[in-house]
Amino acid sequence: MRTLNEFSTALALAQRARKLTANALALRTGLTPQAVRQILAGETAPRLTNAMAIASELGLELVLVPKEAAPSLSGGPRAERTVLSDVERRLGLRSGVSFTPGK
Repeated sequence: MRTLNEFSTALALAQRARKLTANALALRTGLTPQAVRQILAGETAPRLTNAMAIASELGLELVLVPKEAAPSLSGGPRAERTVLSDVERRLGLRSGVSFTPGK
């Protein structure tokens, strides 16, 4: 994600998938319902701690990666994976090899 809009969209999609209201997220994170709604709508940039709290409640993790690795993690059709996670390394996978869990 590179923009506030992409970030808020990802949070909003996770919110809908988890079927949580803004009020429920507010109660769980200690934020006001208005603040949660503004963050999910991309109307305001959240503080890092608030973003982490909302993401956690939505089953997401905020992760910093080197810019060089970011394109390979985006999952786009042209993205070729050049960086392997620790799990992928332990499974013995190589760059460019796709792995679908459970298949």
